[in-house]
Amino acid sequence: IANFNGEKFLERCLSSLVSDPGEFEIIIVDDGSNDNSCQLVKEKFSKDPRVKIIALGKNQGAAKARNIGVQNSQGQYLFFLDNDTRIKSGWFNEINRFFENYPEAGLAQAKILKMDTDRFDYAGDFITPLGFLAERARSAKDAGQFNETDKIFALKSAGMLARREVFEELGGFDEDFEIFWEDTDIAWRGWLSGWQVLFAPAVVVWHAYGTEEKPAAIYTKNQVVYRGCRNMIASQIKNLGARKLFLILPASIFSWLILAVLFFLKLDFRKGIAVFKGLFWNLFHLSLDLKKRKIVQAQRKISDQDLFLRVGTQKKISYYLGKALAYLTGRSF
Repeated sequence: IANFNGEKFLERCLSSLVSDPGEFEIIIVDDGSNDNSCQLVKEKFSKDPRVKIIALGKNQGAAKARNIGVQNSQGQYLFFLDNDTRIKSGWFNEINRFFENYPEAGLAQAKILKMDTDRFDYAGDFITPLGFLAERARSAKDAGQFNETDKIFALKSAGMLARREVFEELGGFDEDFEIFWEDTDIAWRGWLSGWQVLFAPAVVVWHAYGTEEKPAAIYTKNQVVYRGCRNMIASQIKNLGARKLFLILPASIFSWLILAVLFFLKLDFRKGIAVFKGLFWNLFHLSLDLKKRKIVQAQRKISDQDLFLRVGTQKKISYYLGKALAYLTGRSF
């Protein structure tokens, strides 16, 4: 659990985890919090030997915090959670059962519902021909329509499963991403390395993000537009094959530029500038992106064509307009 100022949420999250019996460890990596998160963990959970906290001292980004957590863990399987989650009991046995039943799965996504509701927060993404993500559930009511173990393109680290050997083989999360798209990026690399990324519906997580308890607007301070643009483009440069890169990257850059213009027309100069900052980051760090690309492409075991056939989807223009509107208004889509 990568934690930053999660004092309000941590006790509920940890209590739901420790209620399950089993041989597991819970590692909280405190990423430079300035609230009482560390003290809360020590006061409430110090008697449980399974709970361990690592204080980094300064904020280094969720990607690095999670990597540090893995480096200080021993488990065969990894379960990444956000601090604002609650877990359905039985999670420990369900994770073990999942990986035993699906040996081809290197990474997986838990079913994530909005806190204390039966509405989806997340059930995985597919990838569109333009390289954008398309959510499968999008706040739908959980009526059993996603109760099958299916292939997905991308996942969310608020409830992400991984085989340790695969996570280490992939080099963990890309720490340059800090936060946003680091989970999509590792899933993409997992597919290219020959592993499958699956949806694991029996592992259920409730998530406070996007509710009144924790509105989506709270992530504005995390520079979601800047990091979203920067990390999406960087991930495409790393992971797309040459032909797809030539087709998709210009379309993605053009889409971000259109979005920047719309921000400026809306007089939201901060977000408009954030788009350009994200694009220019990749220009100034192109040698770094290309170095990572060389590593990823050398490990590639399936083609883009195969990948897009397995976990790609077609979307109407209204979908892309809806995504753009969500960025403009700051609302979830």
